[in-house]
Amino acid sequence: MKKTTTNLDEIVDRTEVATLKFDAETMHGIFGTSDLWPSWVADMDFRAAPKIIEALNRRLQHGIFGYEASTAELSDAVVNWYQRKHGWAFDSSQIIFSPRTLNSLAVLITHFSEAGDGVIVQSPVFYDFKIIISRHKRKLVKNPLTLQEDRYSMDFEDLEAKAADPRNKLLILCNPHNPIGRIWSREELSTLADICARHNVFIISDEIHGDIAYANKYTPLASISAQATANCATCISPVKSFNLAGLANSMMVIADEEKRKACADWYSKMEVNKNFIFNNVAMQAAYTDGEGWLNEVIGYLKGNIDELRSTLATNMPQIRLIEPDGTFLVWLDFRELGLDARQLERFLSHDARMGTNPGHWFGREGAGFARVNIACPRSVLQAALGQLDKAIKNLT
Repeated sequence: MKKTTTNLDEIVDRTEVATLKFDAETMHGIFGTSDLWPSWVADMDFRAAPKIIEALNRRLQHGIFGYEASTAELSDAVVNWYQRKHGWAFDSSQIIFSPRTLNSLAVLITHFSEAGDGVIVQSPVFYDFKIIISRHKRKLVKNPLTLQEDRYSMDFEDLEAKAADPRNKLLILCNPHNPIGRIWSREELSTLADICARHNVFIISDEIHGDIAYANKYTPLASISAQATANCATCISPVKSFNLAGLANSMMVIADEEKRKACADWYSKMEVNKNFIFNNVAMQAAYTDGEGWLNEVIGYLKGNIDELRSTLATNMPQIRLIEPDGTFLVWLDFRELGLDARQLERFLSHDARMGTNPGHWFGREGAGFARVNIACPRSVLQAALGQLDKAIKNLT
C-alpha cells in the first residue's frame, strides 16, 4: 500500500479556526486557566488523509451545493470496510445515518426504555453516557469494571445481578472502551451478550473507536453470534479513526427490523434525515481510500505510546500507564502521588499545565486517574511530559 504524504510530526496551528479543544475561553471555564496543553477533547491534531482532502476539494470546485440524493455507494463502502477489516457482515439496509453518536444514543435510549428504567454502564466510562441517561430521566446503573495488575476486566457476576433486575432495560457497551482503552475479547463479548439476552436487556454498543487497534484485534459485538446481532444496536463512525469529528456522520446498524424501523421513522418525523454533501464525500473517501493513512497514524500512535511508557518508567515511575489495546486515548494512574480527586485535577491543570480529563469525570471509579489524548505530534507530547515531570519534582 502506498505511503501517504501527511507529515504527522507537523505542528498545525489549530487556533486559526474555532477549535473547541484549543478555545481559550472554554478551557478557562473548565480548568480555571487557558495556558495548557489541550488534551481533553477526543480528536487528533493531524491533518486528514490526503485522499479525503482531495475528494472534498473536488466537490467544492463543483460549485453547486443544492440538495443531494442518498448514495448506495456510501452505504456499500461502509459495509465493505467492516466486512473486510473486521469480519462483520451486515446489509446496507440495516444502516441508519445519524448526526452524532450521542444523538444515536439518545434516540435508542428513548425508544427502547421508559422514564425511570435502568441503563447499565461499565464505569469508569465516557461521561456523556451519564448525562444522556439523566436528561432522559432514566436511572444510571453501574456495573463497575475491575482493575487488577493494571488490567481492567468485566465483573460478570455483578452484571448478571444487575441484568436480572427487570427494571434495567438497556446496557451501553463501549468497545473499545473509553477511557481505559480495552478492546473486549470475543469471549468477553459472548459472555456479556449471553447475560443480556437471558434477561431481555437490549445492548447499545458504542464502537466508534474500533478502527484504531494495536496488538489486540477489535471484534464488533454484532459479529459474534446471531443472538448478539439480534439484541444490539451498534454505533459506528469514521469520526475518530479519520479525524472527521466536525464533518462526518455517525451510523446505527440495527438488525432487528422492528427496532430499526422505529428509529428510522423518528428520524424522518423529526426531519433529521437529510444529507450534507461534504459529509457524504468525506465518509466515502475515508472508507474507500483512507486505509493507508490510517495505518500510518496507528503506527505513529504506537510510537507515541512507546515514548510515553519509556518516559514514565525512566522519569516518573509514580505514574502508571494502563496499557491500551486501542484508541488514541490513554488512561494514567496518578494515585501514588497521594492527591485526592480535586487536588489531582488542580495539579494537572495549574502545575503541569495539562488540560486532561480528570478521572472522576468518568465516575467515582476513575478518581486518581486521568485521560490523556496522544494523537498529536511527538514533540508536543514530549514537551507535555516535560511539564509533568517538572511539576512532579516540585510536588515532591
